[in-house]
Amino acid sequence: MKKLIKILISRRLLLVITLLAAVFFCFVAYELSILPLKYFIPMVIIIFLLTFLLYRLSKDRDHCHPVRVTIIKLLNVVLAIVLVIGSLSFMKGSHFISDITGGSEEIIEMDVVVLKDSSYQSIQDLKEQSFGAAHGDAVNVNKTEAMIEDDIGDIDVTSYQSNTELVQALLNHDIEAMIVKDVDLDSFDSIEDNFHEKIRIIQKYSIKLASVKANSAKVTQEPFIVFISGRDKEGPISTFSLSDVNMIATINPTTKQVLLISIPRDYYVDIEGIDGVVGKDKLTHSAKGGIEATIKTVENLMDIDMNYYAKFNFTSFMNVIDALGGIEVTVPKYDVIGRDDGVFTTRLDKYTIAPGKQTFDSKHALSFVRERYAFVDGDEVRGKNQMLMLKAIIKKCCSPSIITRMDSVFESLSDSFETNLSASEIKSLINMQINDMASWDVQSYRLTGDPSQRTFELATVGDISAVNANGVYVTQPDEASIAQAKEYIQTVMNGDIVKVDTDSSDDSTSVDDTTVE
Repeated sequence: MKKLIKILISRRLLLVITLLAAVFFCFVAYELSILPLKYFIPMVIIIFLLTFLLYRLSKDRDHCHPVRVTIIKLLNVVLAIVLVIGSLSFMKGSHFISDITGGSEEIIEMDVVVLKDSSYQSIQDLKEQSFGAAHGDAVNVNKTEAMIEDDIGDIDVTSYQSNTELVQALLNHDIEAMIVKDVDLDSFDSIEDNFHEKIRIIQKYSIKLASVKANSAKVTQEPFIVFISGRDKEGPISTFSLSDVNMIATINPTTKQVLLISIPRDYYVDIEGIDGVVGKDKLTHSAKGGIEATIKTVENLMDIDMNYYAKFNFTSFMNVIDALGGIEVTVPKYDVIGRDDGVFTTRLDKYTIAPGKQTFDSKHALSFVRERYAFVDGDEVRGKNQMLMLKAIIKKCCSPSIITRMDSVFESLSDSFETNLSASEIKSLINMQINDMASWDVQSYRLTGDPSQRTFELATVGDISAVNANGVYVTQPDEASIAQAKEYIQTVMNGDIVKVDTDSSDDSTSVDDTTVE
């Protein structure tokens, strides 16, 4: 037994173990490719020098005190453990980057809905029964109809001009089931009070949309444009939902400048991709054709070509703030309903927030960016605060402190972020940032318009319009703000430094008056 213990703690065995751990660590770090050579090579030299130094010092000479030898061997063991943990951490980062990059199929969930008190318990019970669906979502309804027919045979689907007509048809038993996009169901409560309590989802079907191909750029050498889509729906990031946050990020790696252009979700624009034709609708509704339709819509609006997209779930994305150790933001003084000091209370979690410098954890941040009811300008302010928070996150992620928090940031993003940037492009950007440790200038601008306009036209498909009998409020675009945004984008793309003129925009969150630590 004593002989076995002696072998296990022998300096030669410790050397072999530590060398294996060192080789594995260096290999994984090299494969991850985020460390510049000027850091990687010295790190490798130091690790191996330290390994052999501990081996030399642990030699049990006559004049060496046994306690000293034991301590040195213990340090050798600690070094091996640290290298193994570091290797696992690097592997985790590499897997994370692979998981979130390259884009993925988007999944649209379609529901077959029946009345709660009906006798139907499965899709099979609806054989030879009547179905209904809204005309404005014909493409997805047709795909769902084909999947239903695979299960129960031919069905008859009545097309209704509006969701209001569809809901009434179900309640009046003109149809026994309706086919509807899962994300639209919540809005039906505005048509019929407590509609969700009167129905059951009897079957779900999934429609897969093809991933969006990137228009690749040399991301560390030339400017590129990313469409940022923020969504607020639980579940996997690939699950379809409407886009509540719509931004254009123009990034110039040479000048170290990021320009964020925010577009109101209710912007009334020409939609690309709804039933294969162009029609007028809210920008957020363009997502009904998938993120590619939203990208094409924004490209047409701004006369630009996107290189990439980044999609995130806003609710879970806020966890990044805790991983970063909190975010410090200077909150502007807004016009608050019933107060003149700018102090407001959030509807979510009832946090009281005052103008000035504030430090947010994830819960406070989420309440801050989701609040709109406290403000005179409602959704306009919410859009500004979302821009403000995203700027703060970008600034902190570009700071040197990110190195010590990278592992926790990766973990917090794993279920809430997706991009069609490639893994090698992401790694090269991280490598560049670690290499030059440069600070980035983040400018922001928000497109403006008249949010008080009402329209009865939701979407035009051919010669037929899907109409909401109550009408919906939209934001009529301000062409001057669009022209200004185009000019700013072109300036960044040309390699010149842009300075957002806050006098020409209602966006009070420019770098000049925003503190992001």
